[in-house]
Amino acid sequence: MATFKDEAIVLRAFDLGEADRILSLITSGHGLRRAVAKGVKRTKSKFGGRLEPFTHIRAMLHEGRNLDTVLQAETVRPHAALRGDYAKFLHGEAMLELIEKSLQEHQEVPRLFDILRVTLDVLEGEVRDASLLLAAFALKVCALIGYRPHLDCCLHCGHEGGGGKVFLDLLGGGMVCSRCRPSCGESLPLSPEGLALMRGLLREDMATVAGVERGPREAGEALSASLRLAEGFLERPLRSRQVIMRQLQGNAERQR
Repeated sequence: MATFKDEAIVLRAFDLGEADRILSLITSGHGLRRAVAKGVKRTKSKFGGRLEPFTHIRAMLHEGRNLDTVLQAETVRPHAALRGDYAKFLHGEAMLELIEKSLQEHQEVPRLFDILRVTLDVLEGEVRDASLLLAAFALKVCALIGYRPHLDCCLHCGHEGGGGKVFLDLLGGGMVCSRCRPSCGESLPLSPEGLALMRGLLREDMATVAGVERGPREAGEALSASLRLAEGFLERPLRSRQVIMRQLQGNAERQR
């Protein structure tokens, strides 16, 4: 069994017994790892608060048969501000869940660690609408794992869907026009404005997306559609999608 050093971001942590904690990590060069941090819950633990979700670390890990072991951990960026802002925390949690559910253990996908690292850094700063940042993140993650959403034209006939209402084929992974909709499986209606917004979010870098602002209806539509597409690609539900959409709906109702 080897020992290696790598940068990592903590995706999830849960207790193991009275003193230890199991971590889910996305690493820069070794894919998704599960590791045990021994004694981390003790008052005098050498790890302190360095192994909380969102934390970007430099770690030394020893490979194990079932779980790696964290030998050392140095904080690169704690992202404490994300844990102190409820809205950012919810959107960041969705990003962590999406990354974890996109990978098998030890699976490496080029640039996946980097897109999470960059997006968490952007989310911690000034963001006009965290919903749009999350929507862009979901679309880009799908593209990186090999399921780039097909949003330029209809999956079946090639029609660009310029003026009228279009739909998302959630299993096919892209746009379909109203004429071709009956031939696809589960679909989701999408306004022309929502489609244009999703195309832009997929194309722009995360720093640019942080400055984008749209009305709550348009932003909510793009976020819901992006997360539903991700669920279709992953063939599994995202718990955080329901939490965030309920939160956004409650915010909209309070503003009326």
